[in-house]
Amino acid sequence: MPLYQDNSLCRLRLRWIQGLLFVLFLGLFLKLWHLTVVDFTQHSVAAERNRARTVPIRAPRGVIHDREGRVLASSVNSFSLACYRSEAANLQATADFLAQGLGLDRERLEQRLAVTDGYSPYQPLVVKKSLTMAEVAYLLSRKGEYPELDILAEPRRSYPYGELAAHVLGYVGEASRVQLETAEFSDFRAGDIVGKYAVERVYNRHLAGRNGTRKILVDSLGRTIDELGRVPPQEGAALELTLDLDLQMAAEGQLGGRRGAVVAFDPRNGEILAMVSQPAFDPNRFAARISRSEWDRLVGDEHHPLQNRAVQSTFAPGSVFKLVVALAGLEWGDIDPDRSYFCNGGVTLYGHHFQCWKKDGHGSVSLREAIRSSCNVYFYQLGKSLGIDLISGFGHAIGLDRPTGIDLVGEVAGLVPSKEWKQRTFRQKWYRGETVSVSIGQGPVHLTPLQLARMVGILATGSAVPLHLARNQLPGGRPATNASAIEISSDNLDLVREAMWEVVNRYGTGRAAQVNGFDVCGKTGTAQTIGRPSLSKLEAEQAARFTANAWFVGFAPQKFPEIAVVVLVEAGGSGGAVAAPIAAKILQVFHDKRSPDRVVEMAGHQHP
Repeated sequence: MPLYQDNSLCRLRLRWIQGLLFVLFLGLFLKLWHLTVVDFTQHSVAAERNRARTVPIRAPRGVIHDREGRVLASSVNSFSLACYRSEAANLQATADFLAQGLGLDRERLEQRLAVTDGYSPYQPLVVKKSLTMAEVAYLLSRKGEYPELDILAEPRRSYPYGELAAHVLGYVGEASRVQLETAEFSDFRAGDIVGKYAVERVYNRHLAGRNGTRKILVDSLGRTIDELGRVPPQEGAALELTLDLDLQMAAEGQLGGRRGAVVAFDPRNGEILAMVSQPAFDPNRFAARISRSEWDRLVGDEHHPLQNRAVQSTFAPGSVFKLVVALAGLEWGDIDPDRSYFCNGGVTLYGHHFQCWKKDGHGSVSLREAIRSSCNVYFYQLGKSLGIDLISGFGHAIGLDRPTGIDLVGEVAGLVPSKEWKQRTFRQKWYRGETVSVSIGQGPVHLTPLQLARMVGILATGSAVPLHLARNQLPGGRPATNASAIEISSDNLDLVREAMWEVVNRYGTGRAAQVNGFDVCGKTGTAQTIGRPSLSKLEAEQAARFTANAWFVGFAPQKFPEIAVVVLVEAGGSGGAVAAPIAAKILQVFHDKRSPDRVVEMAGHQHP
């Protein structure tokens, strides 16, 4: 039979081909149906994102200024590099390009591009802030090759005085995942710039403002074709601090880079006029995303520049604590201020010999004379008479063992030891000889400079007012706590104030704090920080000179005080020789500003 007459094989093959085509077209139809119906929303959104970008417009943070309107922190225009990771063909190649041209660490850059915490892949991820013009030119020259990269105009936090008041102002940075999980930062999202420390942190909601958005149409090379819509940002509210820039500059200049702290405030209302902690840091470095090496250097620095010594560090107060012991004796101990103790350079109590700082002694001294000359022997005897329970109880009554409640983060509590404290902490009983050391501000008693400032405020005015940095009470701030509701006899206060006036103005230990025409009252302190029994007497005296912390606390004028000041110089030596002159310079600036002639002279004067 001829082959062409038997077409059954051809028909069979044709059916197979028709079946295969049917299955193929059926699969294509089902896939098309799935894409256009089932996954319509997903792919339409993805397609929209491929041609349209939603670019955040960062809101400038509110300006921070001092009590006279001088700017301490503001926002300036800068350029940031953002990456739309969803549009990147090869993130590895992008990372290589950026690391080579911008000098970025390749490993850290790759980690940055891989970040997922809180970020959508369609959200622009800021890779580098504060681009230079050379870096902007480099990126624009290769824009066509890397359309996933974009240059954003963003406000950057600027602190025009650098390290000045750094521990008060604080710094800002990108919100971390941990922060975003807290109620404090519930209104913020990944990538937002928030306050990280100090005032920037406490009043973050007030300063932050509200970000805006800009929706733009881009081509395949990432170039902007059109703007589809815009929601303008709302700038953060301004914040007026109680700081006085002139006093702040004077305090920082006088401390001169030495480790220590200064607090100056108005004892009538608790407004902080100056707060210094040194060494410090430059908050501008954080605004531009601080490098890992610089961060490690700051954290690893043995002098702890990130720590605010005024509120986060405690120290033995030394002889300034004698004011507390004196007032405790007058108020609760019912002592006779005219009773004298004889000082011949030392005294033996409980089988131990305790020395006075003056080797040949002060002779017969009453309470007022003991404060003026800072006689240790008098206060050894007074401490023995009062006992630790009374001293500790009075310290608690005026708030020395708890934070002041100032509107800063991280404030710590001080310690005025008691029998219960030692038993609870060390499972040991209190020995009477320990009270002798506490009576001159040594031993386990430790306070922050700010707590001593509160104490000085009580001595100056007879009451404790909340210490604060914001000029007005603002939402988000920490409510300041009143130190005490204790009532102190005006006669007893007058006696201590008169003795403090003599410390400065009548051959006392604080003569270096005198200011002409300004009745300064004060008290010096020299607090030992180490003790080595193996040293000879001469060696011990030399070691004490360079390891003792120098203190001065005081207020002025004597009647109706307007300013109080606390100065600490770590390892500074003598309080009278080192801390008192610093206080004098600060008080002199304040006195000059309050004088009528100076007020007229400064009218209209504008700081940079």
